[in-house]
Amino acid sequence: MYVVEETAGLASRMTRRLRKKGWTVSTAESCTGGLLASLITDISGATQWFNQGWVVYSNEAKMRELGVQKSAFDEGEAGAVSHEVAVQMAKGARYQSGSDVAIAITGIAGPGGSTSDKEVGRVHVAVIAQDYFLVRRMDFGENDRLDNKRSFAVFALRLALETLDRLEEQDGETEILDETDESESDISQMDPASEQWEGSMTWEVEDTTVAEEIQKVDLASLTDWDE
Repeated sequence: MYVVEETAGLASRMTRRLRKKGWTVSTAESCTGGLLASLITDISGATQWFNQGWVVYSNEAKMRELGVQKSAFDEGEAGAVSHEVAVQMAKGARYQSGSDVAIAITGIAGPGGSTSDKEVGRVHVAVIAQDYFLVRRMDFGENDRLDNKRSFAVFALRLALETLDRLEEQDGETEILDETDESESDISQMDPASEQWEGSMTWEVEDTTVAEEIQKVDLASLTDWDE
């Protein structure tokens, strides 16, 4: 009961913050299967702050629906459960929905799906609020699959609140982020083994739509599914 009340409390705190700013949020979920979106929309009046949600379980879906790059699924520190995929999922969700905030979750809920360097209970969550992004990894251990999914969703809510806190600490002066060194904001230059990534997000304005760009991606070779 305490876990349920804690989770509902976190979701309520986040939605109050969003309402105060007049902001909306969208979600992109893999291993949690829509649980985060459900927690947010359990609160009456969700149409005021919840815009859109995606459940993208396969690598192919992440590419097709959110524009995650094929190279992000390479073996090594990257792969489907990684900072890189999480932040690209969040970027795609924010770009396509037009929301002020996007939250993305990718992880290994279990009981299968682990590798030698990625055990069951690992999750990567990315939050993008306007141009600021915060991505963090957490390991919850080999718990029950449902327990891990709940833990992942709670972790995502906590990270979203922390992201909003960090923006408020800057007194709304988001231009400070624009002055960040390019190397700090270029995720291709960040250490994939790091527990956390943080920086400003570059938004490229192109003549083509996101959907048109995604259609150019070769999806044929990606058939793996998250566990």
